[in-house]
This record gives sequence, structure tokens and C-alpha cells, in this order.
Amino acid sequence: MHPNEKLLREAYEAMAAGDGRSLARLLAAQTTWVIGGRGPLSGSYHGPDQIFGLWKAIAAQTGGGLRLEVEDVLANDQRGVVLVVARGERHGRHLDERQVAVFEFSDDATVRRASFIYEDPQAYDSFWSD
Repeated sequence: MHPNEKLLREAYEAMAAGDGRSLARLLAAQTTWVIGGRGPLSGSYHGPDQIFGLWKAIAAQTGGGLRLEVEDVLANDQRGVVLVVARGERHGRHLDERQVAVFEFSDDATVRRASFIYEDPQAYDSFWSD
């Protein structure tokens, strides 16, 4: 298993366990997190403070966060791709959507950039709309 595949699998395990310390070690000071779509949480988040703010907003709006089921991880020295099923509930709405997460790594084994793309962006946007 490539070290970056291991890193991404451990990151998703940390997310599931609510282990913020492990997640913080993965983020470079200038990490960018890009959420596709046009929903209220879509956009770019820069640095650990904004990214953790996003995660807190997701947890607050969904009663604890999305459940992320990792289907597969592909990684090399520069990039990693995680195929995920994201599930959640919010205001009586249900999300059950496939996601592709693309990660770019820095030389120090931290994440420089992550982009999240949903199979049905309109369903994802609708889930977050008020």
C-alpha cells in the first residue's frame, strides 16, 4: 500500500472517529479545501481554521456530520483519489450521494489541496439549501 493511500484511509477513519488532532496533522498551513456546487457551503476554504470551521458547520447542521463510506483509495506521491458514499440527514432531507475527493500532497506528507465532487451536484446543493 502506498504511504499516501494509508494516510488517506487513516484520515477518513479519523473523521469517522471525530479525531480532530489526527486531521489537523494532515493540513498544511496553506491547505485549500474546495467544495463544488452552488449550495451555501460550496466554495474554497483556506487553512486549517477555515477548514475546521466548515467541518463544525457540517456537524452542527447534520446533528453530528456526514457518514462517509470509503469505497476505494488510489494514491501516488503527488495525488490521491478517494471514492466515497456520503450519507446524512438535515431538516428532514436525506443525502445518499457518491463523491470523488481529489487530494494533492505537499512534500511533507500534508494535504495541499482537496476538491470534492458529487455525482449529482444538484442533489448535494438541495440537501444544504434552506
